[in-house]
Amino acid sequence: MDMTSLLSMSLLAAAGAAGLLAWPLVRQWRQRRATTRTLDAALDRQAVRAAATPASPSASPSASPPAAAANPTANPGSTTLGGRLSETWLTSKLGRAVVTAEEQRLLEQCGYYGVRPRTVFGGLRVAVPVALALAAFVWRLPVSLAGAIGWSFATFAVAFLLPKLALRRRARQRLARVADELPVLIDMLRLLQGVGLSIDQSLQIIVVEFGSMLHVLGPELQRANQQFASGRSREQTLQRIGKLFDDEDLKGLITLLTQVDRHGGAVQEPLRQFGERLQTARKARMKDKIGRLTVKMTGVMVVSLLPVLLILTAGPGFLGVIRMLARMNGGH
Repeated sequence: MDMTSLLSMSLLAAAGAAGLLAWPLVRQWRQRRATTRTLDAALDRQAVRAAATPASPSASPSASPPAAAANPTANPGSTTLGGRLSETWLTSKLGRAVVTAEEQRLLEQCGYYGVRPRTVFGGLRVAVPVALALAAFVWRLPVSLAGAIGWSFATFAVAFLLPKLALRRRARQRLARVADELPVLIDMLRLLQGVGLSIDQSLQIIVVEFGSMLHVLGPELQRANQQFASGRSREQTLQRIGKLFDDEDLKGLITLLTQVDRHGGAVQEPLRQFGERLQTARKARMKDKIGRLTVKMTGVMVVSLLPVLLILTAGPGFLGVIRMLARMNGGH
């Protein structure tokens, strides 16, 4: 390989490394640009709607159907026969034992509201373990009766506990996603407040235009807007989200929004300070996590890299000693 080829390969490797390092920055810039465009388009559509809507009493009946329709959708299926049977089963002793308050909270944290998800969860938690236990009993019965009974009990216990473990894992994932989405929500609120919108208008625009960016907080804010339209106060609808996810930063943001909604005042500067404090806390948590990962990676490096280093450094010496001993034995 001549000098020109070596220099070309070095420059190509350097360019590839620079591209890999610059890709996250380019991706972040494109994301911010897309967010800015979407926000501008949403504000333009809001301005067009506000200009096209006449300020007359005839506009109030058109706004009443969503508020009137919010109550029936709060508990869908409650007036049907299946809904009444589901509520009866859930309030029975077996239903309360299978779907406890903890399981109901986990279902709500996973985004499953109403009677139907609880009924489906309770039915699966009873039917699937019983079916698997019977299958295990029939499978092990030709071998021994005691073994069949033991296998059936073990299968029932494992199948009964697995749905709760799956719900708890999904709830933890959604809680982690809430912590990731909270800075985005704060930035959106700060930008919308900066253009003169109220808290209610900001929450409506965030739900309608940016619901795809907030996979967890978007549906929860939409549900809060529906409850607010049905007659509940803004404080009650937001406090429900804070109690559901039990995140201190989210509770602080909700407290700030409820105080501003109750007493009024500018919220852009407090949101900026809250966002900066949140970013500082996240940086501290990331540094702590990186420190713990460094300690864990030390053990991995010792286990994986140390044998390779010993082979590369001490291998030739050991081979030389073995060859010398083989020659000595051959000479004798």
